Amino acid sequence: MEDSYTFLRDTHYWATLKYPNDFDPMNKHKELMQPFINLIKKITDYDQFRFIDLNGQEIFRAVRYSQDSLTIGQLQNKKERDYVQSGLNLKKGQLYLSQISLNRENGVIEEPKKAVVRTVAPIFTSNNEQIGLVVINFKVKRILDQLKSKIVNSNIFLLDSDDNVISATSLLEDVPYESENYTQDHKDILGTTFVSHEKDTTYIANDHIWTQLNITLNHTKLPYGASQNDSIEIISPTNFVIAQETPPSVMKSYLKPVYESLLTFNFISILVLLGFSYVYQKNRGQKEQFYLELKEKNKMLLKSKDQLQENNVMVTEMNNSLEIRNKQLSDFNYLISHNLRAPVTSMSLIVEMINKEKNPEVLNQLLPKLDHVAKSITNLTQDINEYVSILDNKEIKLTEINVPALIHEVKHDFTETLLDNGDFEVKQNFEAWEHLTYSKFYLQSILHNFISNAIKYRRKNVSSYIMFKSAMENNKKVLYVEDNGIGLNLDQHGENVFKLYKRFHRNVSGKGMGLFLVKSQLEALNATIQIESEEGKGTKFKLIF
Repeated sequence: MEDSYTFLRDTHYWATLKYPNDFDPMNKHKELMQPFINLIKKITDYDQFRFIDLNGQEIFRAVRYSQDSLTIGQLQNKKERDYVQSGLNLKKGQLYLSQISLNRENGVIEEPKKAVVRTVAPIFTSNNEQIGLVVINFKVKRILDQLKSKIVNSNIFLLDSDDNVISATSLLEDVPYESENYTQDHKDILGTTFVSHEKDTTYIANDHIWTQLNITLNHTKLPYGASQNDSIEIISPTNFVIAQETPPSVMKSYLKPVYESLLTFNFISILVLLGFSYVYQKNRGQKEQFYLELKEKNKMLLKSKDQLQENNVMVTEMNNSLEIRNKQLSDFNYLISHNLRAPVTSMSLIVEMINKEKNPEVLNQLLPKLDHVAKSITNLTQDINEYVSILDNKEIKLTEINVPALIHEVKHDFTETLLDNGDFEVKQNFEAWEHLTYSKFYLQSILHNFISNAIKYRRKNVSSYIMFKSAMENNKKVLYVEDNGIGLNLDQHGENVFKLYKRFHRNVSGKGMGLFLVKSQLEALNATIQIESEEGKGTKFKLIF
């Protein structure tokens, strides 16, 4: 576009000159033209320079045959040429820019072939009367060769708005559709399908990546001079499209390191999976061995009916414990294989990019991203350690706990309940029972999570509270925990309430660990938990010990 502007600014210069009323550059005003001829000779991009009268007849013609050779004369009538007819329709303040085409003399393509673009502008006398046109043929080989030389491992094409190929890195000659060597169909030249778009874009077609840039010249404004209001309208029969094609072979060379990295990652993943499989098979073998031993014991217990019933109860409880432990192991496997995979992969890719990157500015952008991923892995590792501590506690210390006293102790951990006249109330009703044999560490964590959630998810403009109430049901101690918070939709989220990293209220911060740890700490000591909830009214939990 800038090269086109250069051509048009040159032409505008000739259009701004004031010419005599009886302008005759070949005879009467020959001496007047001499300094201009010297100027034309020095501008080597000028291939032809002509003045044409209002009847299409050339009144001056200068043709360049070599770097320093300029021939004056051999006038022709150009009335029938498209660029002359378009030029005669120009208004003052307009310039015409033709298509890029092969130069013709008397209607025949000139040999050797020469790609040119023509600019046309009306010329006027000092009385502002139009007397004709100035027409300049510019050689564009230098520009097209420069366009070809700047692309490595990719192909670049210059096309007009009719999808005719003007130039291409894969071609020696320009404007091939005008010669006999190629058809007008650009597919024969490109060797693949190209679909032009109205806007600049990048897309994939037949495994080739195409990037298209539209150059719009028709009816655009050409600025000149110091003032922003100094501009001329460009009239052109065509616009241009620059298309860059990246073939599949280039993409393969770029993607090879990525494939190698993926192969390495998959190999490591297989090793990790094999390790998990070994642990799983070992646990399964231990389980099968346990059932064999149990079967032998059952044979012995047949001697006593009462003893058999007692042992059956024990087996049932052990099966429940095994199911809970298997589910906990499954959650742990998910935590490791799913949640750790993404940050580890991201860290691997960032490290690889840092190793290859030489630009300090890009490195300064990558290092904070690496720090962010490392912090994510650290936080995930802390969550894993907390969960593993539950799984590894084979012998949990049990003590008799005064539950109302423990609730009173835990509630003072929160600023909302530190003062008795605060805006959040912790209520208790322990008429059924007060003491419970349990792990004080686990129960303290469970109560802390319930109070924290009740405070975090309370409703606005409501006197918020949480109620702890004891009960006896089927000879088991039951603890009800009820709040009047914002609640949640169990039809939508019921399956995920106690799962790891599940959150249901985007406007409240949290990690999605609380209820998961509560359930894990209860199941570690054969306790269970149930939930009832309604949006806008609150949530009720039932803990069965």
